[in-house]
Amino acid sequence: MNSTAKFLLGFVAGALAGATIGMLLAPDSGEDTRKLIVDKFDEYAKKGKEFYDSKTAKAE
Repeated sequence: MNSTAKFLLGFVAGALAGATIGMLLAPDSGEDTRKLIVDKFDEYAKKGKEFYDSKTAKAE
């Protein structure tokens, strides 16, 4: 894994951690917060898979 990929992975992981902590500290109800976390996780997982697929397709 090159340094750019490591940086991007670290950046995404940090963004996810920051977003999760921000949502947990937000003054919403527990049910709303859990739904928001699941929705955001699904969104970021999809983006991560698309990014990974695009990079592996270029490598082939």
